[in-house]
Parts: sequence; structure tokens; C-alpha cells
Amino acid sequence: MNTQAFRAAFRATSRLPRSAAVAAVPRQSMLSLRQTARSYASTSTAHGAAPHAAHHESSDAAWVIGSLLFFGPLIYKLTAPPPRKKAGDDHHSSHSTKAAKKEETADEEEEKEEVSKAAAPAVAAVQHEKDFYPYILIGAGTASFAAMEAIREKDPSAAILIIGNEDIGPYMRPPLSKEMWFNKDEESTEKLSFKDWQGKERNIVLKGKETIETIDQDALDKIESAQSGVRVLTGVTVEDLNVSEQSITLNSGKVLKYGKVLLATGGVPKTLPVLQGAGADKVTTFRSVEDFKKLHSLVKAANKKIVIVGGGFLGSELAVAVSHYGKDKGVSVTQVFPEDGNMGLVFPRYLSKWTTSQVEQEGVVVKAQSRVASTKPTGEGQVELTLENGEKLVADHIVVAVGIEANVALAKKAGLELDEVRGGVVVNAELQARRNVYCAGDMTSYHDVTLGRRRVEHYDNAILGGRVAGQNMASDKLHKAYKHQSMFWSDLGPHIGYEAVGILDSKLSTVSIWTKKPTVAAADAEKKEAASESAAAATPISEESKLERATATPLPAEAVKVEDKEKYNKGLVLYLKDKRIVGLLMWNNFGKVEDARKILGEVYDTEKVEALVKPFGIHEE
Repeated sequence: MNTQAFRAAFRATSRLPRSAAVAAVPRQSMLSLRQTARSYASTSTAHGAAPHAAHHESSDAAWVIGSLLFFGPLIYKLTAPPPRKKAGDDHHSSHSTKAAKKEETADEEEEKEEVSKAAAPAVAAVQHEKDFYPYILIGAGTASFAAMEAIREKDPSAAILIIGNEDIGPYMRPPLSKEMWFNKDEESTEKLSFKDWQGKERNIVLKGKETIETIDQDALDKIESAQSGVRVLTGVTVEDLNVSEQSITLNSGKVLKYGKVLLATGGVPKTLPVLQGAGADKVTTFRSVEDFKKLHSLVKAANKKIVIVGGGFLGSELAVAVSHYGKDKGVSVTQVFPEDGNMGLVFPRYLSKWTTSQVEQEGVVVKAQSRVASTKPTGEGQVELTLENGEKLVADHIVVAVGIEANVALAKKAGLELDEVRGGVVVNAELQARRNVYCAGDMTSYHDVTLGRRRVEHYDNAILGGRVAGQNMASDKLHKAYKHQSMFWSDLGPHIGYEAVGILDSKLSTVSIWTKKPTVAAADAEKKEAASESAAAATPISEESKLERATATPLPAEAVKVEDKEKYNKGLVLYLKDKRIVGLLMWNNFGKVEDARKILGEVYDTEKVEALVKPFGIHEE
């Protein structure tokens, strides 16, 4: 191949793109080019040629050698076999910079690391079977019990470990301040049994179709593997939750791996620093079975003076229940709270005041609008309480029932997001706080699609929220949003029983509809009312009074002379916010919860109120 041929070949290939150039210069031609270069070099040094010829040949040789030195690397690059193709190279531009390639490599390494992390629980399960559970439920309450049942329904062979700090498995808390105090025999109480509203004998310990094995720390250490079944580890607390490693650390120092974990740690009873002067043995918060046993044993001893601080759900229920139980034992109960009346933060003011009168009829001495200023021992085994108004009370025991705080200590330590306004752990609609971390019950701040973000401290919410959390934990694909509107109920003596849904707050506007039972005095007043109807119509009255007049009875409320126990016999209270119904209180009107849920969130319209409340059957009598 002569110089002209070499030049022609090079020009031809230099105009082509890389792939075409490689194809245009076959390997044999490139070998010929290299041989030509060598022959030119050897000819110029080994043979003595004529000056002109030598000059011509040396000139050509110099051009070839220079071209090879300059273009050689390029030619080699064009003729070298292509590198092995990486997966995904087709998606990257040929003009990627070194920085982009470096970032791409980093992304690949990160992907590998993520895959490795995702596989970590499975690896842990293989290497440390006895320390791995597919499902760990922290908190042995009703939310965990409901979650356990939901998981087993979807995954019948699931291995579930429930961890609780009490020495008892999952149980119902509501009967501790309600039905348990109305048992007619002490044997039922000792067995933690009670009769429900239908008269059926039940036990507070939850028992479903699943067999639950109760174990302690020693038994846990002996378990060789996370076999199928449900186990409750009692008397143990969880000290740490590591979300990234999917592990928990017990107070014994033992580390357990989990596939998915539920936080259902409930709430911690609030205390009052002013009561510290009474001595720890004289003050009880009321939440657990042990709290119930302690108070019940004390009241059973007879002739005791009990002071209950708190006028809400728990305080009012306990005041009535303990007074009823100790009526023939010489027990006195005094209830102290700062509101105007019982349930003052929940009921409209008029209803709170009337409820207080009914609580007093049950033998409770009510000290409304009162706060404890100080406490001290009397030296006779009792405690002296001084109220802010200077009044002094003497008690054998003080029960604190001023609400609970969401138990978020573990969640906070784990770095989960907390609701600074309502308390609790912030979760999404599927009750998930983080990947593979779920929450349910009192300590959960969730988004209510009808009423906005909420934290609810009621039994029904724990049960239904626990079920949804359990269903989602056992589902890899389809997750369910928690949309349930929980209900709650209470009984305050023989004349007061109520059920409710939604938000009940005494600060909200309310509309009430009540059934009235006119007496003879009321019938006589009807004639007077007819004569003064025009005058009454000219008198400004509240929206609530208008509704009561229009729907309850043709007689105005002030003309109806009835006994106190009949005044608010049966009714419905609507709680309004921005003209929408956000809560319903069904007073001595049972079995209407589903009807209440249907109108929750509806716009309130006075013209349509009759049709709205018709399903509640208030006027059927």
C-alpha cells in the first residue's frame, strides 16, 4: 500500500462516524498500514538512494511517520474492539461527562445498598430465627388484639409477638369504671367478669378465636424459632425502636428483629403536682387492672372517704360507680373539678348542669368550679385537701382522673413525627408512620377524611383502628384507608346513658331536640300559652329554643312542669362547626349510631332538620 493509498484510506475513514470508520477499515487493511510504515522506515536507513529519490522518499516517510504518531492513537481507538456493554448504557448519552458517570456509578452502588437493606430482615430471619418475628405488636391493649386478629385472618400461619408492660394479656378498659362496680357478687369481680347491657356474663380479658400463649422473658429466651402462633410477652417494656434496622430492644437488653411493627402504646394518665404532698400511697391514677383492684379493695373495706379529682368521662363515671358500690358500706365520694358541671368540657352548659344534679342524686358530693390548692397528711392515715376557695376536705384516698397523654416516648426516641398540637404519632391514611411501622389507638394522630386530623381516646377507635392497621400490615399490595367514625358511650346512674360520634366540644354551637312528657300542670299551661302566643313570638329566643319549640312539643320548655329525671329523658344534640354537623350526642337514645354516622359532616339546615333527625325516633312516643 503506497502513500497515496494510505492518505486516501485515512481521509475516507476520518469523515465517517466511529462505528462506520471501524467498518470501513478492515483489520487486514490496518495491518497493511502498519507494514507500510515499517517498510518506509527501513528503506530510508538501510539503502543508499539517489539524493532526489532519497529526498522524495524521506519526505514521504516523514509524513507517514508523523501521521502515525499523531493519528495512531485515534486509529487504534477506532480499530480496538468495543468494551463490554453495561446494562442501561443505551439510556445514556455518548456525551456524558466524567461527573455524570461518577454519579451513575454512585447510584448503582446506592441501589445495591438499598436492595441489601431490604433483604436484611429476611437474612436476619435465616441467621437468627429465634430473634426474628414477622409481626411485633408493642402494647398489649385492645388495638394490638384487634390488629392480631386481622393479621391472622389474612395470614393464618403468621407468627405474632405482642409485648405488654402489665402482667396480663389484652383486656377491655371501659368496664373498670363502669360495669365492674355494679357486680352483685364479689366472685365475679375477682374473676374480672361483668354483665354487659344485655345481661350476658363476660370477662374483661379479650378472647377471640385465636389461642394466645402468655410468656415471660425466660420463656422468650428459650424459643428456638418464631413458630406460627400468637404469643404475649408480659411484664416487659420496649426501650428502643430502630426503624432503619427494623429491630427493637427490650428492657432486658435483648434485641428482636421484626418484619412489621405496630405501636399501640396507648396513653399515660396525667397527674397533678399539687397532689404530691399527699404521699404516693394515698394517690391513684386510674387506668389499669391493678388500679381497679387497689381502689376496689380500699372501698370494700368500708367507711372510707374517697375524693375523685376530675369531672370528665372517667371522673364522672367513677364518682357514680364507686358511690353506688359503697352506698351500703358507709363510703362517701366527693368529686372536685374546675368546670361548671360534670362533663363541662363536652356537654352544652345547660346539660352539664342538669347532669351534675343527677350525679348528686346518686350520693356524690360535687365540688364544681373548684381546684385543689394543696395537700398534706393528717397524721391519722388520711389526707387533707385545701381547695383554692379555702375549703378543706379529708380523704382516705385520692383518685386522679384528669385525662391522659399519648404515650409517645418510644416513638419520639425512634425519630417518628409527632403531633405537637393534639399529641400522638402522625400517621398517613393507612395508619403508617414509616416504612413497616404502623400505629393504632390512643397514641395515634390520623387524618379523618370527614373531620380533619384527630386523636381519639376511645375503645371503639382502638378496636377499629387496630383492625385496619393489622389488615394493612398483612397486605403487601392493597392498603386500606382508615375512615371509621368511632363511637363512645357512658352511663351516669340509672337515668343517664348516652352514645356519641364525632367531635363533642362544649365550645361548639349546639342544637338540641328533646322528647317532653307533659304533666297535668303542663296541660293547664297550654291555654295560657295559646293566649300569649303572639307575645312569645315577639320575644327573641335562641336557635336551640326555636328548634325545641318547633319539633319537641307545642308547649314552650318553661311551661312544661316535669320531674328532673324526665326533663331530659330522650334527645339528640347536634354539634356544629362552620354550619356542618361535626358531632352527635344521642341521649338515652340507643342503637342509632349508624344513623348518626350517615349525617356526620352534613350541612345543617333548619328547614330540613325534621327529615334529618327523623331516623332517631325522638317523637315516636
